[in-house]
Amino acid sequence: MADNSNGLRVRSFFDIEAEVLHRRFRIVETLLPAEDRVGAAHTGEEGRHIESILRDFLNRHLPSELRALSGFILRPSTKVGNHDLSRVTSPDQHSSQLDIIVYDRARYPIYEQFEEFAVVPPEGVIGIISVKKSMYRSQLRKELESLRSAAELCDLRNDARLPYLCLFAFTAGITEKRSTEEWGTEIVEAISETMEGSPFSHLVNEVTIFDQLVVFKWAPHHSPPGTARFVRCECGHSARHLPIERILQSLMSVYYARLGIPRPGFVSFEKGSFGDASILRDVPCQHDR
Repeated sequence: MADNSNGLRVRSFFDIEAEVLHRRFRIVETLLPAEDRVGAAHTGEEGRHIESILRDFLNRHLPSELRALSGFILRPSTKVGNHDLSRVTSPDQHSSQLDIIVYDRARYPIYEQFEEFAVVPPEGVIGIISVKKSMYRSQLRKELESLRSAAELCDLRNDARLPYLCLFAFTAGITEKRSTEEWGTEIVEAISETMEGSPFSHLVNEVTIFDQLVVFKWAPHHSPPGTARFVRCECGHSARHLPIERILQSLMSVYYARLGIPRPGFVSFEKGSFGDASILRDVPCQHDR
C-alpha cells in the first residue's frame, strides 16, 4: 500500500465534514438573500450562524471536557492559589467579544453562561478563534490585534502552554480576488505589523481562508532563533480537510500538553503536506517558551 494511503479513511471522513461546513455557511444567505447586494439580508444573524456551525463542529469532535463557547475572558484582580498575590496589584481586565473560546469546563469554573455565551477566567482557555464569513484585507490587522490582546490576558506567567490562536474565514470577500501567494503575503505582512516583537506564544498560530489556504506558524524549534517562521499551505478542493484537521490537532495539542499526556492519534495528513509548505516570512519575536 502506498504511503499516502495511510490514514486515508480519516482524511476522507474529514473531507466529508469539510464539505458539510462549506455548504452550511451559505444557508442564511440562501434563505434570506439581500435584495441589493450579494449576501444575506440580516448580516448580524448570518454572522452568529457561521460562528455556531464551527462551534458545533468542534463540540462534536473535541474531548467532552472541552466546550466551544462565545463571549469574554475576564482576568480579575484576585489571589491565585493560597499565596500568589501577583495579580492583585493589576486592575480587572477583560477581552473584546470573542467568537469562539474553547474552554476546559471540567477543570475550571465559569462566571456566567447562557446557552453558548459565557464569561470565563483565563486559566481554562484552550483556544481562541475569530470567525468570519469572508476575509477582507481591511479586517486583518484589527482581528489579529484582538487575538494578541486575548493571548496577553491568558499569559499567567506559569508553565502552562498558552491558548491556540486562529483567524478563520470561510472564503475571501467577493472584491478580494487574488492568488494564494498574494493572500499569503498580505496575511503575513499584517501579522508582522501587529505582532512583531511580541512573545512567540502571543503570535497567531493560524490564519485560514477555508477554500484557499492556511498560513501557520512553525513551532519554535523549526523557526530561526528570535523569530516565528510563517508558512503557507494551499487547501483547495483536494485538501479541504486540512484546515479543520489542523484546528482540531492544535487544540488537542494544547489540551493534552497541559494534562501532561500524549495527544491521541485522531487526525491524518497526507505525507509531505507541511514539509513542502512555502516559507512566507520570519517574524521577529521573543522566544519565551
